[in-house]
Amino acid sequence: MKKKVIASLITVGLISPLFGANSAHAYGLFTSSDCPKVSHPKDIYYWVDGRFQNYSGKWTEVTESVNKWDALSEVEFTKRVDLPGGADIKVEYGDFFNGDLYGKYFLGSRGNTIIYKKWFELTATEERETVVHEVGHALGLKHTQETNDSISVMRQYGFNNKDYPLSDDKAGIAAHY
Repeated sequence: MKKKVIASLITVGLISPLFGANSAHAYGLFTSSDCPKVSHPKDIYYWVDGRFQNYSGKWTEVTESVNKWDALSEVEFTKRVDLPGGADIKVEYGDFFNGDLYGKYFLGSRGNTIIYKKWFELTATEERETVVHEVGHALGLKHTQETNDSISVMRQYGFNNKDYPLSDDKAGIAAHY
């Protein structure tokens, strides 16, 4: 009898989270102090560091990656500006290594992200996914699940090899804006 009860509890304990995860949202939102909302989400100005132009095709790749968020009805990147001071979202190039980081959003800033030199070690799809991920932070999304899955580019580790906002990212932006 004890073996059956323990087996049932183990089965319920292992299977229940699998079913419960389908109805829960994995996205997380930053607080306004960690990431101020873009004040005019349908008219977002962005700046891409001109130093990306020193590398064949990279400036265009970064610019197009920023604009992948335009597929969502809640946000629209309408103008690329020439100076970072006039931008809501900024993608800077850091010509140095910062450990194992490919990119970073600076908490508390107004849309400041940086792409590090290690980014060049990635495949083209992973490079674009990294930019989309960092811009997602600048729009207010936190990391989601810690394992690689198919619903978000905002996961903390690994790559989905999808370089555009996914279903959970879309749900997070809809909830935020």
